[in-house]
Amino acid sequence: MTSKPETPPPSLLAALRSGAWLDRVRVVAWGRLLLILEAVALIALAAGTYGLYVPLELPSSTDFISFFAAGRLADAGAPWLAYVPAYHHAMEQQVFGDPRLPYAYFFFYPPTFILVCAGLALIPWYLGAFAFWAIVTGALFALSLRLIIKDWPQVIAYLSFPAAAATIGIGQNSMLTAALFGFATYFIDRRPFCAGLLFGAIVYKPHFLLIAPVALLAGRHWRALAGMAVSAAAIVALSWLCFGTETWLAFLGQAQVAAASFSVGRVGYAGLVSLFAAARLLGADLDLAYVIQGLTAVAAAALVAWVWWRGGSLPVRALVLIAATLIAPPVILFYDLLPAAIAIAWLVLDARKTGFLPWEKLVLCVIWIVPILSRGIGIALEVPIGPIATIALLALAAIRARNEWRVSKP
Repeated sequence: MTSKPETPPPSLLAALRSGAWLDRVRVVAWGRLLLILEAVALIALAAGTYGLYVPLELPSSTDFISFFAAGRLADAGAPWLAYVPAYHHAMEQQVFGDPRLPYAYFFFYPPTFILVCAGLALIPWYLGAFAFWAIVTGALFALSLRLIIKDWPQVIAYLSFPAAAATIGIGQNSMLTAALFGFATYFIDRRPFCAGLLFGAIVYKPHFLLIAPVALLAGRHWRALAGMAVSAAAIVALSWLCFGTETWLAFLGQAQVAAASFSVGRVGYAGLVSLFAAARLLGADLDLAYVIQGLTAVAAAALVAWVWWRGGSLPVRALVLIAATLIAPPVILFYDLLPAAIAIAWLVLDARKTGFLPWEKLVLCVIWIVPILSRGIGIALEVPIGPIATIALLALAAIRARNEWRVSKP
């Protein structure tokens, strides 16, 4: 009796192409391991920030101190001073408890976000407010993922997306932004007006609303568009009623300073993940960099308009919308990549029905590690790593949209 010849193991190239090795068990296991490592790194970072094991010449803090200081100024009846660097810096030093704290934590957000900051600043202890902010926004982010993928073990794995750890470590608001995109895209067909309200709530980060109106208009989602307009207008009006015209005028003046700071690289192009920043790092002049960014934004908006106009499946529409949103603005930092985790969740949901495409899982792995590389190698070597994630995500979204269109054609 002759034995059947054994099937040779697939080559490395074939394994990378198929991605079959990256199954649910490995995603959950590796995601949990990465999450534990990130938690340890965050604890070490926090300890180092307070000089517990690293001697510091000057104290350092996080972006959250700028939020808390702006809130304290608002609660004291002077919200416009959040946009006056000397007063804002003085409040940061007072909150931190050390007059040597350098002014590295600016406040560029519109008064719509001061509404949130003022609420947070009612918590008497700065670190307590920081913890509350991280827990609440993290819970919202996790719940939005749970709605989409309906699998808690995988949700835990998704929380390991490095932009989430960066958001907590820096004290930023990207988990709130990602959660709003997750809830809004989930409810767009189920509760369109509610979805619009959620989109409009992102008005505290207005450059993230460049693409959503295009999707809603092209998709003829009139109730969602109305909800978005109502929500954004109500939040703006409330901020004006609470803080007055003087605060808005101060913000508009500071916004010009912020735009100039980002344009000339005072914030650091390597810390951005936009094509504008990549072009500047590679030697393009300011006008050419803006042209490249503008053409990219128009192309991304056109893709969104086509996909939403023809009424594709919700996972593909949501994926395309978020991917285009992340590539359209000229100013987007490495922690702002967090909504990509929501986009990946929608992609995986679509892949459960249609299967993964060749090389797709490998590309997702690359996207997953870009926030680490962009923050570390990218800034250290002044090379544009961040745009790899936004370009790759939009490419995957476009391919899935094209494939779905081909299947649906009569």
